[in-house]
Amino acid sequence: MKKHAKTLLLLCVIGIIVVAVFLQCTKPNNNSTSPNTAPTNIQGENNSSSFIESLRSRDYEPSQITIESTLSNNGAYTGYLISYISDGLKIYGRMNVPTRNGLFPVIILNHGYFNQSSFTSGDGTQTMADILARNGYLTLASDYRGFGKSEIDTQGSRGHNPNYAIDILNLIASVTSLDKADLNRIGMWGHSMGGEVAIRTAEATDKIKAVVLWAPTSTKASENAAFYGRGRRTSPLPSQGTESAYSNNDIGYITAPISLHQGLSDTEVDPEWSKDLDEALQKEGKSVEYFEYPGQDHNFRNLGWEVISKRTIEFFDKYLK
Repeated sequence: MKKHAKTLLLLCVIGIIVVAVFLQCTKPNNNSTSPNTAPTNIQGENNSSSFIESLRSRDYEPSQITIESTLSNNGAYTGYLISYISDGLKIYGRMNVPTRNGLFPVIILNHGYFNQSSFTSGDGTQTMADILARNGYLTLASDYRGFGKSEIDTQGSRGHNPNYAIDILNLIASVTSLDKADLNRIGMWGHSMGGEVAIRTAEATDKIKAVVLWAPTSTKASENAAFYGRGRRTSPLPSQGTESAYSNNDIGYITAPISLHQGLSDTEVDPEWSKDLDEALQKEGKSVEYFEYPGQDHNFRNLGWEVISKRTIEFFDKYLK
C-alpha cells in the first residue's frame, strides 16, 4: 500500500513539473511586439515618415467642385457653399471668387478644432477668407470629413484626425475644375489644428507655393496628448488608432516658404511649439519668417487682426503675385 502511495506521489510530482515547463514555454514574451501591436509609448513618434511617405506616393483623384448654393455677393466677390469628393466622401466647404475677370491665385484655408455638433460651414476661416477675397484671392475652405454636412469616415473623424490632410490634398487636386483658379499659384493658411493640417499637407505635396500658420498645434502626437490631457484641454485627445499617423516632423519635404505667427499669451496651444518649429525649419534650411505677439491670445483678439492680417496678405502677395 505504501509502495502504491509513493508511486502515485511520484507521478503527481512529475505531472506538476511537466505542466510548469509547458506553461513557461508558451508564456508570451513581454519584450516582443506583434506586427499589429506597437508599444504605445513609441507608436506615436516612429511612424510619421511612413505616413507622410504614403501621402506623397498615393494618387489624389480630382473631382468637380460643385456649387451647392450662393451665400453672398458683395461686389468684390461672390461667396458659395461648395462640395467635392474626398476618398468617396462628400465634403462640404466655402468658396469666395473675385467678381472681376481673370485668373486668381488660390488660398486653401484650414480651420482649427471645433465641436462637430455645433460646427457650421465657414467657422474658423470666414473672416480671413473675406480679407483674402477682397485682396484678389480665390479662397477655398474645406469643412473636413465629419464637420458640418460633410460625410464621416469609419474612424469617427474626431480630434486631430490625420485624414483631414487627405481631404485638403483631394481639394487641391480638384482645383483644376475651377475656371478662375490659377493652378500655378496655390497658397495655404491654417490656424490652430488647421496649422497642423497645413504643415502635414505641405510635407505631402509640392503644389503649395506659400504657407501661413497662425498658432499651430504640434505635429507630435505625444506633445498634443500631454498638453490637452492636463485637465484644461479644449480639443479631444486623439483616438488610439490614429495617434501614430499624425505625429510627424518630416519638414525636410517642405518646399514652400512659411510665415509663422504666435501669440505669447496663448493658452490654447503651447507657444513653445511655434518657437521649436521655427528653429527646426531654419535648421533644415527652409524659408521661414517668424513673428511673436506679446500679450496676444490664441485668436489674436487684442490685436484686432490689423497687423497680422496685413503681414499675411503681404506674404501671399510676395510669393503668389
